[in-house]
Amino acid sequence: MAVRAIGNATIEKVEEICGPGFKPARMFPKFDQDAFDAQKGWMVPEHVQEGSDRLIGSVHTWVVKTGRHTILIDTCLGNHKDRHNPGWNKLNTPFLERLEACGCHPDSVDFVMCTHLHVDHVGWNTKLENGRWVPTFKNARYLFAKREYAH
Repeated sequence: MAVRAIGNATIEKVEEICGPGFKPARMFPKFDQDAFDAQKGWMVPEHVQEGSDRLIGSVHTWVVKTGRHTILIDTCLGNHKDRHNPGWNKLNTPFLERLEACGCHPDSVDFVMCTHLHVDHVGWNTKLENGRWVPTFKNARYLFAKREYAH
C-alpha cells in the first residue's frame, strides 16, 4: 500500500495475512444472497473469492508516524501462537520483516494502540524468543480501552 500523508503524519498498512476467509452469512444473520449476488460484479476478485463467495480478509497493522512518534494500530495475529482458526494457528509469517521494510523497527515503536482485544488485533504484542513470550515492541506504551480490558 502507498504511504498516505495527513499533515506531517504518514500512515502505512502492513499486512500479516490476506486471503479468502468466511462466507458472509456467518457474520451477518440477515444476509441476503440475492442482494449479494447482484453486487458481485464489483466485488470479485478484490473483496470476494470467485466461485466460493468467501470474503477476502486482511489482517494488518497501521503504522502511523508523526514528527515525534511511531504508533502501531493493532498488531495482527503473531507467529507461533495456538489459534482455534486453522488458518491462523501457529503462523510463521515475515510480518516483522515487512514492518522493518517500511522503516519501522520494533524498538522504534512508541505506542501500540489496540482498538479491541481480539486475537487478530493483539498477536504481535508478544513474540516467542528463546522459549519465552516477550514484548515485541519493548519501548512502546500500550493503549486500549479500560472497558475492553475489564471485560
